[in-house]
Amino acid sequence: MAFGIINFAVVNDLANGGITGITIIIYHLFGMSTGTSSLLLNIPMFIVSYFLFDKPTFFLTIFGTVSLSVFLWIFEKIGPIIPNLQDDMLIVVLGFGVTIGSGLGMILRENGTTGGAATLAKILKDLWNIPVDKTLFYFDTVVVLSSFFIFLSFSNGVYTLLGLFIATKIVAKFQEGFHSSYKVMIISNHSEEIATLIQEKINRGITFLYGRGGFTKNDKEIILTIVSKRQLVSLKKVIYEIDPKSFVSVSHVYETLGEGFTFESEHKIKKLVNH
Repeated sequence: MAFGIINFAVVNDLANGGITGITIIIYHLFGMSTGTSSLLLNIPMFIVSYFLFDKPTFFLTIFGTVSLSVFLWIFEKIGPIIPNLQDDMLIVVLGFGVTIGSGLGMILRENGTTGGAATLAKILKDLWNIPVDKTLFYFDTVVVLSSFFIFLSFSNGVYTLLGLFIATKIVAKFQEGFHSSYKVMIISNHSEEIATLIQEKINRGITFLYGRGGFTKNDKEIILTIVSKRQLVSLKKVIYEIDPKSFVSVSHVYETLGEGFTFESEHKIKKLVNH
């Protein structure tokens, strides 16, 4: 996250939301280190969170905030690592979104925080039940709009918004999980045959659910299975080969854990490590 802020946002005159966005404004106004201003701006949050948060959350907030400030200092001292990309802002936007989004995504996935707006949002949620996403949205909007009046050009403002959009999508991906797949429900008069072929040809497990037709009042066996994206086409082919009139419902599953998905990945990793 610190790498992205220094090498893509600060160097290319892009803005950011939250406390890090304020540190970039202060940098352009007074030349103060983003690491220093980040730590100073978070001191009031430390004091408030000490009284409102439980001890583990408080210490994780301190750890995350100080870590971000330290790495901001480090990357400032090292200087720009990425070559000058002022003539290719598309790469800047992608780098900005991917690095900051991935950094923040990993932090939030482990229930961590870097202080700042996230801490403020949690405090307002606990005190007055104001939704976290609403607080973050308004806070980020105010910071980015303020940047327009201080250093941000119109074109760089558009690039900033694109970068923040990419970062938001990546953060969401970290929270939802990377083992996405599809849940398929199949209603057919040939459920046993379809279930057998799914297990044999697609190599996926199935579960039978039992329902009753609202119009026909007939009892039905409903097949439930979870497949990966690349298996979805093969599954449809298997279903319609047996029963072209079957009713099929497909819905996206954001994260799939367990046998055949995450267990399979863990087994492969252990196998590679052992070798």
